[in-house]
Parts: sequence; C-alpha cells; structure tokens
Amino acid sequence: MRLAVVGDISAQLAESSALRALVHESNQGGQIWFVPDLDALDTRLRTTR
Repeated sequence: MRLAVVGDISAQLAESSALRALVHESNQGGQIWFVPDLDALDTRLRTTR
C-alpha cells in the first residue's frame, strides 16, 4: 500500500528543515510520497513499478 500526500507544501518546507528532511527521505522510497499535484502523482505512478 502506498500513501501520497498531494498538495503544495512549499511554504511549510521553507520554514522547517525537519519537514524538508522527512519529505526528501519519504520521496526516496516507495511507500510515502509528497507530490505537488495530481499530474506529478500520475507521473510518479507511471514511472514506479
């Protein structure tokens, strides 16, 4: 099972180095992704097996 957090969190990322690290590490794996919009999610799903 995968979890995708869809939305623009750039303001929150600018304020928190811990959140930036969490998002970076999460996006390296295959279980939890942070993506800015549904198009980015669609691209990620198509390129990930």
